[in-house]
Amino acid sequence: MIESLSWRWFRVILPICSICCLYMCSFYIFICSTNSLIYSTVCLRYANESFCSEIDRNKSLRASQTSIQKESSQWSLYGTLSFAIIACFISPIYGSLSDTKNRKLPIMLTILNAIITGLIITIGSIFRGTKTSLLIYIFANIINGFGGGTLLLLSSCFGYVTNICTEKEQHVQAIAIIEASLNLGIIMGYVLCTFIFELHAKIWHILLVHVILLIIALFIGFIFLKSQTITDSSSINLWTKIKRPFLNIRDLIIDLKYNNLLLSFCILFLSFFFYELFRMGSSSVYYLYLHRMSFNDTQYAAYFTCEQIGTCLALIFLALLRRRWLINEIYLGIIGLCLSLVGLMLFAFASNNKAMIFGAIPSMMFGTYFPVCLRAVIAHLVPERDKGKAFSFIALIQNLDVILGTVACTQIYRASINVFVGLVFIFGVATRLIGLILILIQIFYISRSPQLSEKASIDTIQSPFLDIPLDSDDELIRP
Repeated sequence: MIESLSWRWFRVILPICSICCLYMCSFYIFICSTNSLIYSTVCLRYANESFCSEIDRNKSLRASQTSIQKESSQWSLYGTLSFAIIACFISPIYGSLSDTKNRKLPIMLTILNAIITGLIITIGSIFRGTKTSLLIYIFANIINGFGGGTLLLLSSCFGYVTNICTEKEQHVQAIAIIEASLNLGIIMGYVLCTFIFELHAKIWHILLVHVILLIIALFIGFIFLKSQTITDSSSINLWTKIKRPFLNIRDLIIDLKYNNLLLSFCILFLSFFFYELFRMGSSSVYYLYLHRMSFNDTQYAAYFTCEQIGTCLALIFLALLRRRWLINEIYLGIIGLCLSLVGLMLFAFASNNKAMIFGAIPSMMFGTYFPVCLRAVIAHLVPERDKGKAFSFIALIQNLDVILGTVACTQIYRASINVFVGLVFIFGVATRLIGLILILIQIFYISRSPQLSEKASIDTIQSPFLDIPLDSDDELIRP
């Protein structure tokens, strides 16, 4: 037994954890560096280095800063859309490849594509200050879309691990460890950005670090990941593989409708959609907003390092809450959602008060409770055979949130920058309030529908949405 666990640890868990950690670290380096590349390039197209270094600190240059921020947000929007639209169509195909060929293939293809993307943008950064650099950035994002991006890599890694670890207890432990490695990678990414920006390194130096980390991840995957060939895959034609993800969603809806759970499922997913809409589309807006408040690139990276460390601590506290006080997931999710509203309101009205920005960290870090707990509720709602389909649908919803959220956040920020720059955060509050209302409707619906509990062979008071037994507290720490 000890030898078996040791083998699982070294041959399965550690390589996947290393890949996830390195990928997430490189991804957040990529986010920091490309935001800086766009902002500085737009500024340098109209002014020199000296002017651009003072534009965020000198209030007399506010009009110039506003026009530069508007154009920067537009280029960020183009880049995100060029990636996300392609990724929406590519992700289901990669998922079918994982099911019909082998679990290793999508992981390797995604990392390889990210390396190519990183090299293209690194070349583009050499032309910083010209429109050529921005056009190369758009082209690189189009290429990146064909790799599926972060969501696809993570789902492929989870599929790889759960396919090798045959026992359910191993699933929970493996996923919890992978989640820890993801959070570690995010913190490492922001810490590296803070350190590199503090050294006043060129953007192409930062992007080179991004590419090197991905090459190491690719090497680990090539050497240590097993090619788990799926039997009888040759009998399935290409068109069937492409249609499979959409047929899976159809089958999931049919099963839920048969068990009278379709309405509950739709309410939960709509709530998840509205909650994630702002979070998935606000990356570039946060960067521009903090720069408008006189944050430089180093301070921007340091701020999100602190927030991510706080988020990791909040996830640990979440598991302790569930173990010691047995608070059900739906209530924990509501608490997290309400606390996140406080953080967004502090951002919206911070104006030039940096203390309010850092004061938002304690409330924002608990915002992760809502998506984590909602995933746990959904996992217990659907039958065992449909869990993979349900989480594929979640990934599809998140890709849709990236597209719609980025368009909404960017356009609101551009339109309100001269009137009330914090309006975009009010938009975030509004979308999350919609999510909260939907969850409250769900609770009311369950309390008024005893037949729902009877169908699931559970007493009405012991509703699966309000008191969900877990095999392990670690299940709470799955995103």
